[in-house]
Amino acid sequence: MKTADAASQMHRRLAQLKVTARLLEHEIDLAKDGKEVTLDRVLADSVLETLQIYIEDFDQVMGAPVRNENQRAPEPSKPSVTRLN
Repeated sequence: MKTADAASQMHRRLAQLKVTARLLEHEIDLAKDGKEVTLDRVLADSVLETLQIYIEDFDQVMGAPVRNENQRAPEPSKPSVTRLN
């Protein structure tokens, strides 16, 4: 991926993060009388997904290996036992 193309893609993703930040700011303003902020599960899932997409795109631009949600971390190899008769 070219540097200019990567920067453009990251700028578009950054716009989504700005919208997410404004949304959270709005939710906090709504609850300014209390100490707790309540988010709907759907809203929290959307915020989390937006952050995960940005992190994955940033890692890809920086050259870090990308891992799917369905991929699990490699399990450590278990020692094998050999019987000697």
